[in-house]
Amino acid sequence: LTVAGELLYKKATAIFQELERTQASVAAIAGEVTGQIVLGMLPTAAHTFSGGIIEEYRPKYPRVTLSVKSAMSGTLQQMVSQHRVDLAITYNHGKHKHVQHTPLIEERLCLISPPTGEIAGRKTISLEEVLDLPLVMPEEKHGLRELMEKAANKHQKKLQLAIEVNAWPLLTDLVKRGLGYTVLSYASVYEMVMRQEIVAIPIDSPELHRSLAIVTPRDLPPSLATLKLAETIMNQVTIQVENGIWKGRPLFGKNALDNISTPTDFGLAEE
Repeated sequence: LTVAGELLYKKATAIFQELERTQASVAAIAGEVTGQIVLGMLPTAAHTFSGGIIEEYRPKYPRVTLSVKSAMSGTLQQMVSQHRVDLAITYNHGKHKHVQHTPLIEERLCLISPPTGEIAGRKTISLEEVLDLPLVMPEEKHGLRELMEKAANKHQKKLQLAIEVNAWPLLTDLVKRGLGYTVLSYASVYEMVMRQEIVAIPIDSPELHRSLAIVTPRDLPPSLATLKLAETIMNQVTIQVENGIWKGRPLFGKNALDNISTPTDFGLAEE
């Protein structure tokens, strides 16, 4: 496209998106949940979690067209701020000033090990020991990699990187093949653990945690379909924690949807 064509495309897309939101808002007055929703998910959460969300959401709201996109935390926040994603599940850090975070869950991180060997039989493993192992990690801008780099710096160590990959299935496949170890939440690898393809060993001394949040735009009121999706996500977190699939602590209360339904600051929050 020419420069003029690019501008026309962006403006036209925004007009059509606003028209769809208006139609959905009018339908919501009559109690109908309609429209198009784009859900953004972290790769490490999407594999296990997105299926449960869709399985619960679709039968309840069949008139909503649901799309799921997977990307890293920073990219997802940018997409939310640009209204390319209506709601995303990302790491709970407020780096982007045009989005607001609703805390979702704090989950404990584990060492992900091949199913055989001395380490595989451990009940727990210290962070010091983890930092001495050959690790398979995503690239530096990934939130999980940042967390591990900070942990290593506190212990005056450097990560022992064996392989650097960004594709989540490849990350766990390399561990399964015995080519290194990685660090993920138990929920991220629950199905593989059940199939005994890998083992997840809780990290202690100290424990490592990461917090996830629901991210929405600051400058755009959510549609009824978006609010119902947020409600479904929170319900799925509760179910998976109760069933032992997600080893973590839910961070949301009874009024959590109020934070999502009332955007604040309209993009004027501090960095």
